[in-house]
Amino acid sequence: TNIIRAEFLKSKRTMSSKLIVVFPIITLVMAFVLTLGMTNAYAESAWNWWYVLLLPGMIAIVSYLSVIREKKNGYYNIKTLPMEQRKLMLGKIAYLGILVLVSNVVLFAGATVGGAILTTSIPVIGAAITVVVLTITELWQIPLFLFLSEKFGMVVELMVCLFINVLGIIVAPSEKWFILVSAISMRVVTPLLHVLPNGLRAQAGEPLLSSFVILPGILIALAHFMLLTYLYLNWFEKREVK
Repeated sequence: TNIIRAEFLKSKRTMSSKLIVVFPIITLVMAFVLTLGMTNAYAESAWNWWYVLLLPGMIAIVSYLSVIREKKNGYYNIKTLPMEQRKLMLGKIAYLGILVLVSNVVLFAGATVGGAILTTSIPVIGAAITVVVLTITELWQIPLFLFLSEKFGMVVELMVCLFINVLGIIVAPSEKWFILVSAISMRVVTPLLHVLPNGLRAQAGEPLLSSFVILPGILIALAHFMLLTYLYLNWFEKREVK
C-alpha cells in the first residue's frame, strides 16, 4: 500500500496522471465524430475503439513514461529504499493497474452518458461489468510493456502493441480466441456490451453472445498476467541497475 501511495506521489502532475483521462476523452470524441447522425452507435463505437486500440496504446505509453521516470533519476528510489526490488516493481505494476481501472471508469461514464443522449443499445449493467472484466483481462500488458520499454524503448513497444492487438482483432471471433491473450478481452466483453470485435452490433442468436467465455477468459488472462509478472520481476531483479 505504501509503495502504491509513493507511486501516486511520484506521478502527481506528470503526463501519466493526465493521460488516463485524456485517452478516454479522445475515444469519446472520436466516437462522436464517427457516429454523427447514426442511431444506436455512439457507445458501441466508443467501447470498441477503446478496447481494440486506445486502451492498449494508453497502457503502453504510461508504462513507458513510468520506466523513463525511474531512469531519469538513475533508479534512485529503488536503490535507496530498504526494500526488495521485486516488491517495489510489484507496487509499480499494481499502481499501473489502478490507472487502467480509472481510465475504464472514465470511458464507462462518458459512453453511458453519451449513449443516453445520442442513443445506444449497450446495457448499462453490462458496461459496468465490462469496466472490471476489461481491467482484469488487460493487466497482462503491464509487465510486458514495462519490459519492452526498459529493454527496447518506446518505438518497439508501440509496434509490438499494435501488432498483438491487430492479431487479437483477427483471432477474437474464431474458436481459437483463448490461444491468443490479446484476443481474450475483445471476446469476453462481446456478451457484456453486445458489440462484436469488429465494432458491429451483435444480433440476437449471434454465437459470440455466449457468456460462457467470460470466466475462462478471465482466468486465462490472469494466468498470463501472473506468468509475465513473475518473468518480468525475475528479469528486473537480476539485471544490473545502471
